[in-house]
Amino acid sequence: MTSLISYLAVSTPLLLFLSGTPSSAWATRHPQQMGKLCGTLSIMAVLTAGLSGVGIFSQASLPASVADNGLYIDRLSVMMLMLVAFIGAVVIRYSRHYLDGDPGQGRFFKWLAWTIAAVMTLVIAGHFILFVLAWILTSLCLHKLLLFYPERQGARIAARKKFIFSRLGDGALILAGIWLYQVFGTLEFKDLFALADQPVADTGLLNAAAFALVIGAIIKSAQFPFHSWLPEVMETPTPVSALMHAGIINAGGFLVIRMSHILVQAPAALHLLAVIGTITALFGSLVMLTQTSIKKSLAFSTVGQMGFMMLQCGLGAFSSAMLHIVAHALYKAHAFLSSGSVVDIARAAWAPAPRDHRHPGELLLAFIAALALTVGSAGLFDLTFREEPGIVLLGAILQMALTYLLWNALAHQTGPAQIGKALMVAAGVSLLYFALQTGFLHLLRADIAGQMPIDSLFDSVLLTIVLAGFFTILMLQIQYPGPAAAKVWQAAYVHIYNGFYISTLANRMIQRYGSKSVSLSHRHSGGMQP
Repeated sequence: MTSLISYLAVSTPLLLFLSGTPSSAWATRHPQQMGKLCGTLSIMAVLTAGLSGVGIFSQASLPASVADNGLYIDRLSVMMLMLVAFIGAVVIRYSRHYLDGDPGQGRFFKWLAWTIAAVMTLVIAGHFILFVLAWILTSLCLHKLLLFYPERQGARIAARKKFIFSRLGDGALILAGIWLYQVFGTLEFKDLFALADQPVADTGLLNAAAFALVIGAIIKSAQFPFHSWLPEVMETPTPVSALMHAGIINAGGFLVIRMSHILVQAPAALHLLAVIGTITALFGSLVMLTQTSIKKSLAFSTVGQMGFMMLQCGLGAFSSAMLHIVAHALYKAHAFLSSGSVVDIARAAWAPAPRDHRHPGELLLAFIAALALTVGSAGLFDLTFREEPGIVLLGAILQMALTYLLWNALAHQTGPAQIGKALMVAAGVSLLYFALQTGFLHLLRADIAGQMPIDSLFDSVLLTIVLAGFFTILMLQIQYPGPAAAKVWQAAYVHIYNGFYISTLANRMIQRYGSKSVSLSHRHSGGMQP
C-alpha cells in the first residue's frame, strides 16, 4: 500500500514535467497540441493526487505517512498536493481559451506546466536538499512566466525585483539546511522531525536555523518589506496571477507548517514571524481598501492574507494556517480568473442607498451580536483560549468581520426579516469557521507541532496589538468619510494608496543595482554589445 501511494504521489509532478518536455520552438509552432497535452496530463495529475490522498486518509492508524526514496507523504503534503494539482488543472484549462491566438501560447504552457510540477515536488519532498532544489526551480520557472511579455517595462522591473528577493530567500534556506545538519546530523524529514522533539545540545545553532527558515518563508510569501513585487506583476497574463496568488505564494507558509516541529523549539523565531505577519496583515488590509484597480486590490489582499497566515503560524496555530492556505487558494484562484467580469457584475448589482445619520448604537448592537455568535460557536466545539489560543484569537478577528456584515445589514430601511437573514448568515459563517478549524486540527494533529501556550508578556502584548489593529481597520471601513473628507483624510488616502511609497523605494534600489550589474558586465565583455 505504501509503495502504491509513493508511486501515485511521485507520478503527479512527473506528469506535469512530462507535459513541459517539448522544446519551446516546437511548443510555439503547435500551441493547440501543447494545450491539449498539458490539459490531459493535468487532469491525470489531479486523479493521481486524489488517489494518493485516498490512500493516506483511509489509513486508520496515526501517523499515516510514507517516507521513502526522498519522499515524505502524509496528510499535510497530500492535502497540498491535491490542492496544487486541482488549481493547476483549472489554470491550464483557462489558459487554453485566455491565450488563444497569442503567438507565445505554446511556450506559455511549457513553463506553466513546469512551474506547477516544481511546486508539487516541493510539497512531497522528503529530504531538505530536494525541498530546496524544488523551491529554487519554482522561482526560476515562475520568472519565465513573469517575463512572458518581456517588452513591457513594468514586467521587467517586477520580475527583476522578484528574482533578487528570491535569491535572498534561497540563501536563507541553504544556510538553514547547513545548520540543521550540524545540529541533527541528517536532513531526512522523517528523522529530522523525530529528533526535533527531543532535547538538543546546540540550541544556538538550532535557533539560527529556525530564524533562517523564518526569513526564507517571509521572503517567499511576500511579507513586509519584501512584498512590493507582488502588486506589480500585473503585466503577466491573468492565469499566471491566479497560479501565483493561489499556489506559489503559499510556499512560505507551507515551509513553516512543514518545519513546525523544529520552529516550536525556537519561540523567538516564531515571535519574529508573528510580528512580521501582523505588520503585513494590517498593511495589506489597509492599502487594499484604497485601490481602484481590481487586480491591485486582489494583490494587496493576498499580501494581507499571507501576513495573516504567518501570524497564525507565529502563534502556533499551524492547523489554522493550513486551513487558511486551502481556503485562500481556492478563493483567490476564482477571484483572479473571474476578475474580467467584475465590471459587468458591479453594473448589474444594485443596492439601496444607506440611511443618513445612523445611530452609534447600531454598531454596538452589531458588535454584541457578533461577539455572542463567536463565543457561542467556539463553545459548541470546546475551543478555549487556554487550549487553542491561536484559533480563539482568529475567532475574535472573525467577530469583527461579522460585526461589519451585521452593521451593513442595518444600513438600509430593512425589516425584521432582513435582519433575521443577516443573523442566520453570520451564525452559519461562525459555525462553519469553527467546524473547519476543529476538523483541520484533528486531521493534521499527527503531522504538525501542537499549539503553543500564550504565557508571556510578549504574547499578551502582541495579541492586544493584533486585536487593536484589526479593530482600527474595522472602524476605518465603517467611518471613512469618502472623497469629500477633510484634507487630513485626503492626504492619508494618497499615502495609503501608494503603499507608503515602499515599492517606489524598492524600485529605485533595484534599478540602481541593475544598472551597476549592466555596467559591470559591459566592462568585462570589453565594451562589445551582442
